[in-house]
Amino acid sequence: MHTSKQKPVLILIHEIYGINDHMKSMIHHFDKAGFEVYCPHLLGQAKQFSYVEEKEAYGYFMNKVGFDVPIMNVLNVAKELKSKNAEINIFLIGFSVGATIAWRCSQYEQLFTGVIGFYGSRIRDDIDLVPACKTLLFFPEVEASFNPQELASVLEKKEKLRVTIVEGEHGFANPYSTAFHAESKNRCFQEIDDFIKGCLLKE
Repeated sequence: MHTSKQKPVLILIHEIYGINDHMKSMIHHFDKAGFEVYCPHLLGQAKQFSYVEEKEAYGYFMNKVGFDVPIMNVLNVAKELKSKNAEINIFLIGFSVGATIAWRCSQYEQLFTGVIGFYGSRIRDDIDLVPACKTLLFFPEVEASFNPQELASVLEKKEKLRVTIVEGEHGFANPYSTAFHAESKNRCFQEIDDFIKGCLLKE
């Protein structure tokens, strides 16, 4: 996965539910792949929600948490790591609201080597943003709140950005979700492998 002696870092940004079994499985996956993994808890008060509490979790995130504070938290983790080792490669990977946070962070080329986002619905509110580092976004063919194909056609015009649309719905990469689509998840993770290797080769 990587060539330098220093392990690359992966900052994992969770969904509205907090650090649940899906996030724990992602921490394990990337740890095994050779990353130093950080998953900051962004909900405050060690809060966590189950999938059946989706409405409550969404309301809590939008009304009590929002995007600005989690973005600052993620940037602070990256800045602290960079202050200890300026040469370190830091990747961000976010799911759902985590992908929107990652997208907002992609402006900071001096901090991040690469940014990856899965089904960040609210990216559509920030389509003018231009990523400064290499960025890879995944969307399903079907989203309840917007048309992924239309969004992709706008985003794809940006440099340093690749958008992939796969079969499935929001949550397709999560084995604990009813929307899980194994084939689409596997395809995306193969693409992530290639994306990260490409980023690290251009150090």
